[in-house]
Amino acid sequence: MIPITFYIKKISIEANVGHFESKLKEKFGLNISIKSDVYEVNCLLRQIYNILNPIPPDLIKDCGAKTIILRNDLGKNKPYYPNHGYFMGNQVALNVDIFYNPDLPDDFFDHHGYFVTRPQQTLIHELGHSYDQHHNDLSLQKNWLSLSDWSENFKPGLKRLIIDEKEAPKIVGEWFYNPEIEKEPGGGFTRFYAKRNPWDDFADSFAFYVADLKDKVPQRKKTYLDNLLGYYYV
Repeated sequence: MIPITFYIKKISIEANVGHFESKLKEKFGLNISIKSDVYEVNCLLRQIYNILNPIPPDLIKDCGAKTIILRNDLGKNKPYYPNHGYFMGNQVALNVDIFYNPDLPDDFFDHHGYFVTRPQQTLIHELGHSYDQHHNDLSLQKNWLSLSDWSENFKPGLKRLIIDEKEAPKIVGEWFYNPEIEKEPGGGFTRFYAKRNPWDDFADSFAFYVADLKDKVPQRKKTYLDNLLGYYYV
């Protein structure tokens, strides 16, 4: 015979899951899809809601994402693995291992010592990809490309990101950028990963800006995002 306390606990957990699912849908227009083998769902949904709660709801809705998928089959969370999450169509998928085994990379801090968490940065980064795509590929337009002299083809003086770390898959940047930009006042990147291509540059700048770690965003890109997103914060 199963004790009645088991049923009470199960009902309580399911009620909390439904509570946060409803809040995410009502406030941000986001549905939740939970894949098999995902556990502690209530804690995950609470963290996701807490990440999004300080952000203007209209900004989240205007990202164009409709569903957050929680997956437990994307592998372990490691600093240089590009498996923390992804965006496709109108869905953002998150590797729940970033919640189960969170890390705090050095480049998630600003010079004041303020920081974002791996789940926070990943979720908002992927929403940045969604915002980019649903607003006519902003990252591929001249106004953004010019901020780092992005080029799809090699030109003298440009370079491409290469990540070849121990126990991590080799990553070669898809586009070329101008390294001299980093030496100019207001130029540069949020972190190494943003040098991979203009759309990750945009999504990473978007993530630190929206997560209120604006000091991580180079001034030229911060000014761009002030003009793009400022009205959400009025």
